[in-house]
Amino acid sequence: MAGRLTKRLDNRYTVTLTLDGKRRFFYGKTQAEAKGKADEARARVKAGGPVRDATRMLTDWLNEWTDTYLALSDRAESTKIMHAGYVRTWISPTIGRVPLGSLTGNDVNRMLLAMKAAGKAESTRRNCYTTLRKALDDAVSNGLLAANPAHKIRQPGVNRNEARFLTATEVGLLLQASQTHRYEVVIRFILGTGLRRGEALALRWSDIDLDDAHAKLRGSLTRRGSQLVVSGVKTKASRRTIALSPAMVRLLRQHKAAQAKERLRAGNRWRDHGMVFATADGALVEPQNILRTVREAAIKAGLEPVTVHSLRHTYATAALLNGVALKVVSANLGHASIQITADTYGHVTDDAARAGAVKVAEALGL
Repeated sequence: MAGRLTKRLDNRYTVTLTLDGKRRFFYGKTQAEAKGKADEARARVKAGGPVRDATRMLTDWLNEWTDTYLALSDRAESTKIMHAGYVRTWISPTIGRVPLGSLTGNDVNRMLLAMKAAGKAESTRRNCYTTLRKALDDAVSNGLLAANPAHKIRQPGVNRNEARFLTATEVGLLLQASQTHRYEVVIRFILGTGLRRGEALALRWSDIDLDDAHAKLRGSLTRRGSQLVVSGVKTKASRRTIALSPAMVRLLRQHKAAQAKERLRAGNRWRDHGMVFATADGALVEPQNILRTVREAAIKAGLEPVTVHSLRHTYATAALLNGVALKVVSANLGHASIQITADTYGHVTDDAARAGAVKVAEALGL
């Protein structure tokens, strides 16, 4: 429909046309303004968008999005908790009272600047931006917006810090200092496999084949409020099978035998979850207890602050420096892409490349 232009008694102009089966009215102080609004509405409908953006507040949509789109998504539980946290802590308090239809790229900038002023890290600001962008993408899909204003803002950059890793001497000191701790076996296992803490704690004996020396990664242990829950892995790349070295097979065999003795001592108090790593009565292990073990052992060994992630970095660094292909290391770590591995371990891959060049030259007698 071309639309009907009329002049009102107040000297404004109105364009009347039918869109989506309804009569719509577009007003302007001039004919050009009224026609421009009507043309914009036609273009939005033609592109599959709504005639007008929703007038509801952003925070109202975010609450609905958290309870529906986010809750029903196939994202890992830890990721859902992270997104909901950003909505609650940053997005709603800073720009939540802005109507959806009035939201601009500058509002997104305002939120990011507030986070920066509060001293939030680059990675935190980037993750919060990602949460808002995803929520607004779903608002577009739901017909509440014609376009996502967050896409007009460049995603906050993050300067990747090269990974902190332990030398062979430091590994020895850390392991010696952790010998009196219950979860020393978890420290050794992460050092030997590069698994994330939650992945290691989610392993069941049914996931382990000691004869064929491999383990299947199916989930991750996380805390959800007052409960420990084994949820799905972070990404498709995280759902993987890793090879176990002879040292790791021996470690797990010894640990399984020790666990069997604990089970006998616990008797009917044993909670049979089938977990590889469990408490003295078979219950799930609190992830924070692994971090506490690492920190206490590091202090005792006189090492600078060491985290559980440092163990994962140490595995990756040792693998790369000893000639394991970048693609293999990336797959073992469960990274979504080789580029992530290369960015994180850039200094290591450079050293490995130089060492490889020397070996090739020697092999060819050059």
